[in-house]
Amino acid sequence: MAAAKIITVTGGNGFVGRLLQGGLRERGYRVDVFDRRKGRLVDVLQGRYFGTWTARPAYLSAILLRRGMRAMEETLASVGVIRPAADDIHDPVGRLAERFRGSYAVIHLAALPHQHVRGMTEADYRRINYDASVNVFEAAREAGVPKFIFASSYQIYGIGNGGWPDQFPILETNYLPTMAEGQTTYGFLKGEFERCLAQRCESGGTQAISLRLEFPGMRSGYDWNFYISTSIENTNSGFACALEADPARGFDVFHLADRTVDKSIVDIQEFLRKRYPRVPNYTTGNECLLSTEKARSLLGYDPREGGTYYTLPVA
Repeated sequence: MAAAKIITVTGGNGFVGRLLQGGLRERGYRVDVFDRRKGRLVDVLQGRYFGTWTARPAYLSAILLRRGMRAMEETLASVGVIRPAADDIHDPVGRLAERFRGSYAVIHLAALPHQHVRGMTEADYRRINYDASVNVFEAAREAGVPKFIFASSYQIYGIGNGGWPDQFPILETNYLPTMAEGQTTYGFLKGEFERCLAQRCESGGTQAISLRLEFPGMRSGYDWNFYISTSIENTNSGFACALEADPARGFDVFHLADRTVDKSIVDIQEFLRKRYPRVPNYTTGNECLLSTEKARSLLGYDPREGGTYYTLPVA
């Protein structure tokens, strides 16, 4: 029997990382968690209690419990009970390369997860979300890792922050606004790193794939993100497809989302008629407003309905 392929996941103990740990291991991969916080105590504090329950009492209990456990983790880290691991995305390229050597792929999740992380400045976002990402990619390439998968975001389009949908469903070619046009630092840097990957992959070597995620593992009931959700099963399936498929180009970008929106949440066509009557609409029924056609045709992604979702974001 061939040895299991090693997948190194930076930020592997974060929310999406925890989803992928189970999903990839079920598919026969060996997952190497690369994270500043690791160990049994961290595993307990990062548990998804009341995970996929949707009844309101369970939802409220999950919020309170999660907040308490996150505060406990921060307190234990501040007094040294939880000590940082040796993993650091800012390490010199050579040192990181040794850490990644032998991996079939590096999935890069480690980053500030949204624009509103308390206490973070624009310089912090650039240092962590861009400079360190370049560092991790260069280390993967030096280590001879065949695949690099980057967790990008739907927020790259800056809808509501200077961006506007070219059409529905939104395609990967949709215009990306600049910070001068109102885009957030978080969204802009996702695009800047994608452009960096496209340029650096022209010379061959490590293949890079960017997955533009939205609500991975969670269900949206919000108009501000067009009700885009991605079930736990579809999140895992999308990353697995990126690992297993072989797109022709050295770099490419794909959406990762559910294919449809639950009709009990919203009537998508009615929503578009009221809110975006002048934007060209090529969707039918309750189709997701973020197109997954490219991922389905080139990666073999097959988003299924009837999946499961966690009850709340935990970042």
